[in-house]
Amino acid sequence: MFDIYMEQPRGFEEGGEDYVWKLKKTLYGTMQGAHDWAENLDKTFQGHGYYKSCTDPQICSRVLNDELTLTSTWTDDILGASSTAEGEKLAKSKLGSSYEMKDIGEAKLILGMCII
Repeated sequence: MFDIYMEQPRGFEEGGEDYVWKLKKTLYGTMQGAHDWAENLDKTFQGHGYYKSCTDPQICSRVLNDELTLTSTWTDDILGASSTAEGEKLAKSKLGSSYEMKDIGEAKLILGMCII
C-alpha cells in the first residue's frame, strides 16, 4: 500500500503542511466532481418529476397524462424515449432549461442493438 497526496502550491504553505485543502468549486475529472454532478443531476430530474429506477440508478422515468418518458444517463450523455412526440419535446425543453444541451438526433443503436 502506498500514500498519494497533493502538495500545497507555493505561497500557500502558511497554514501548516498537515492541512487538507477543500475545493470551493468542483473540478471535472475529480471524485468530488463526479459526486457533485450525480447529485445535481438527480435533483434536476426529481425537480422535473422523474423517478429513479430501483434496479438501475441511471434510468429515470416520468408519467405525465398517460405519457411515459424514460431516460438513461451515462456520465453526461442522456438517451431518452417517450410514448408521444409531445412528450419528447416537453422532456427536451425541460432538461434544456436546466442544462446546455446538444440534440444529436434520433438514436439508431444502443448497446449493440438496433433501434427501429
